Amino acid sequence: MSMSARGRGAYFKAKYGGGGSERGGRGMSGDSLPNLSPAAQNRPDMRFGNLRTRAELTNTLHRINRKPYGAYKDLLGKYVFPHGNEHPEFILSVEHVQSDAYAPPSRIRAIMPLSRTEFPPEAYSTRTRKIALCDYLTRHAHALIKKGGWDNATGGKGWAGDKGGDFSINPPSQQVLERNSCLISQREGEERMIEMRFSVGLPAAGRSILGDKAIEILNVKLPRLVQASMLWRSLDQAKLENHIKSVEDQHFMRESLDKMGLVAFIGNNSILPRESGVSQLPMTGPETISFKSPPSLEVTIITPNRGPVTGMGIPKGITVLSGGGFHGKSTLLEAIELGIYNHVPGDGRELVVTNEAVKIRAEDGRSVVSTDITPFIGVLPGGKTTEMFTSEDASGSTSMAANIQEALELGAKTLLLDEDSCATNLLIRDQRMQALIQAEPITPLVAKVQSLFKEHGVSTILVIGGCGDYLSVANLVIAMENYLPHDLTTKALQIITAYPINLSSTPKYGPIPNRIPSLPPFHTAHKGPIARSTTTIVTNMTPDIDISELGQLVETGQVRTCAEALRIISKFGERKLSMGEWVRELEGMVEREGLDGLHVDGWKVGDMVAVRGVDVLRVVNRVRGLKARNRF
Repeated sequence: MSMSARGRGAYFKAKYGGGGSERGGRGMSGDSLPNLSPAAQNRPDMRFGNLRTRAELTNTLHRINRKPYGAYKDLLGKYVFPHGNEHPEFILSVEHVQSDAYAPPSRIRAIMPLSRTEFPPEAYSTRTRKIALCDYLTRHAHALIKKGGWDNATGGKGWAGDKGGDFSINPPSQQVLERNSCLISQREGEERMIEMRFSVGLPAAGRSILGDKAIEILNVKLPRLVQASMLWRSLDQAKLENHIKSVEDQHFMRESLDKMGLVAFIGNNSILPRESGVSQLPMTGPETISFKSPPSLEVTIITPNRGPVTGMGIPKGITVLSGGGFHGKSTLLEAIELGIYNHVPGDGRELVVTNEAVKIRAEDGRSVVSTDITPFIGVLPGGKTTEMFTSEDASGSTSMAANIQEALELGAKTLLLDEDSCATNLLIRDQRMQALIQAEPITPLVAKVQSLFKEHGVSTILVIGGCGDYLSVANLVIAMENYLPHDLTTKALQIITAYPINLSSTPKYGPIPNRIPSLPPFHTAHKGPIARSTTTIVTNMTPDIDISELGQLVETGQVRTCAEALRIISKFGERKLSMGEWVRELEGMVEREGLDGLHVDGWKVGDMVAVRGVDVLRVVNRVRGLKARNRF
C-alpha cells in the first residue's frame, strides 16, 4: 500500500514499530494495563509480556547481589506492585539496564491507569491541559527527588568504591513544554494510562552489584514517589489547578494574536528582568520594576480563566525598540523571543506571548548550504553568484542574510533582531558610505523590511540604539527607560521631518528559498547524533553541530529531540520533502504520536522535550555535511 493511502502516521509506525524492552514501539501507545486482580498478576499479558511480582524483583536483586554488573540485565521486564499502605497499585517497567556503573543510567517507567489517579477529567480534557498536567507532575517529582537527595550519586573511594545510586527525572526549565518524562495515553478504545519515566544509576562497588541498595531505590523510593506524585489526593490541588489554567490562558493569548493584528503581547505587571545573566528565574527585591504599557499601545485579551488581561500589544509591521544603554530594550526583546513558550506561574513572563517568531543574528563561521541570499547580497567579486550560496565559513553579513532567508523558508512570520548581535553592514549603509563606495553588492535590511512585510506579511522587531535610519521605515517606535516602555512614534516622525535622509527602499523583496535537504546517514550510526548541551550536538559522521546561537532552544531535552529528528530526516530523505514540509511533518508526528514517535529505535526514553519544527530545521541548516537542492 502506498504511503499516501495509509497516512503518514501509519507509515512511520510500520517503519519504527517493534517490541521488547529495548525497542518497545512508541511509549505508552502499545501498553494497556491488564486486570491486576490477584489471579491475573502472574499470568502472561499480550501487551505487557510476562508480569512478575514485586517479591520477584526483590528476590532477583538478592540473588544477583555482589555478582558482576552484567547480571543487572536480569531485571529487564515488568513488575506488578499491588496496592499497599504507602503506594497505589502500579507497574514498574525496567526498560534498559546500563552495561556498567560508568555507562549512561538505566531507564524505568511507573505505569498505572489514569482512572486510579483520581485526576478530574477536566485536568486533561484538551492537549494543552494534558501537557500542563504532565509538566506539573514532572516538576513535582523532580522537586521531591531533589529534596530527598535521591539524585546524588555515590562516588569516590577508588575503582572498588561504591558508585551509582542516583535516581532522577528529566529536570524542567521555566518553560512549560511537552515532555516524555510524563505521559498520558490517548489510544482510542483502550483504558487511558499515565506513566512517569525515570533514570537510575544502578549501584555497584567497583563492578559488583549492590543489590540491597538497588532494593532501596526500586522497592522503597520509587513506590513512595509514585504515591506522592501520581495521585490527585497527594498534590496541592489548588496549585495544580492554577498551573493548568495559567498555561491554558497563555495558549489562548498566543492564539488570539493574529486575529487581533498583533505579533506580541506583554501583560501589565510582568517581571521581565532575570535575577542574573545566567539565570532564567525572575528578578526579585525592591529594585524590581513591573512592566506597564503606555496608554496608546494598551490592549485587553479576555482569557478563559483569568478573565481580562491588559498589556502592551505590538502590532504587525516594523517595530523599533530603542532607548539608552541598560534601560531594558534587549530584556524586552528576549522576553518576546521566549514568548513562543508557555511559562510557569510566577515566572514573571507568563503574560508575554508571541507566535512564529525567530531570532536572527550574525554567525561568523557557520556553514551555509545552497541558500539563495540574493535579496541582500548580489554578485560577489570574481563573478560568484549568490542564488545557491554555499560556504563553510560564512562572514557576519552572509551568515545573517542566510539566517533571514532560512527563517522565511521555514515559515517565520516575525523576525527579531538586536543591533548588538547583527552585522552592521547588513543592517544599514548610510549616505556617506553610499557616496564613498559604489561597488557594493550588499543591500541592507533597512531597504527590505517594508517590502518583506507588504509582500509576505512578515513583521520585524528590532532593538536599535545607533541606527537611526530605521526610524524612517518603522510603523512603531518604543523607547525603554528604566525598564518601562514609552510610545515615541510621533516624536520619531518629527525627527524624520527635521533630519531628512535619502533612504531608498526596494519595491520587491526578492526570492525566498525552497530547498530539499539531504543529510548524512545519521540513522545508520550505532550512537548519535547525541545532544551534549543546548549548544552542541555530537556526531561520529560530521564535525560537531554548533547550535550555540539558537537561543530559542532552552532545554537540553529539546536538543535531544532535534538529534532524533536528524535521524528521521536522514532515514526518509528519499521522500524529498522541502525544508518547510519537514517542519509541518515533524510537528504533525508529535501531535499524532507524541515525542516517542520521533525516536527512530522506538526506545521509551524520558528525556525528550518538544521543540518547534522551525528550530529542528534550523539545526539541520547547521550540519556540516548537509546537501540541499532547490525545488523548482
